[in-house]
Amino acid sequence: MKSLVVYFSRADENYNVGTVEVGNTELLAKEIIAKTGADEFKIEPKDKYPAVYQEAIERATEERRSDARPEYIGDVDIAGYDTIFFGYPIWWGDMPMVVYNFIEKHNFDGKTVIPFNTHEGSGNAGTYEKFAELMSGATLKGDGFNMSGSTARTEEGIRKLDEWLEELGV
Repeated sequence: MKSLVVYFSRADENYNVGTVEVGNTELLAKEIIAKTGADEFKIEPKDKYPAVYQEAIERATEERRSDARPEYIGDVDIAGYDTIFFGYPIWWGDMPMVVYNFIEKHNFDGKTVIPFNTHEGSGNAGTYEKFAELMSGATLKGDGFNMSGSTARTEEGIRKLDEWLEELGV
């Protein structure tokens, strides 16, 4: 079985963690890659989000309001993968719109999809149910994994992620 970790993460100024070089979701994605040996695809928007948190909020809010599908750099052929870990932050109660763009451009039929996300109080914000709708031909494994971004930056957070991976049997 071949695995892939697809994720979107934003570094720079982040709510509740300050300015960081590596985004919260990327920290979890890199740990999953290290533990599973999975391949990696990071969703990188063509138009990078502003480094200043308030400016990033304004842009993300407008994208959501207009139901935008921001373009991203490169792509990955998911056909050769059996299992796809899919990571993203929760932005104002939902996935970032660039994540929707990636999902809508790919066929997940027959794939095992394992979602994970970071947040600062929203949990998964109902996004795992959205995965079930958007990827109706996929099998969602487990109940997903969500963690606050500030916790993801701690040894305790990584320990919890590792426990989740063990529970999944990966």
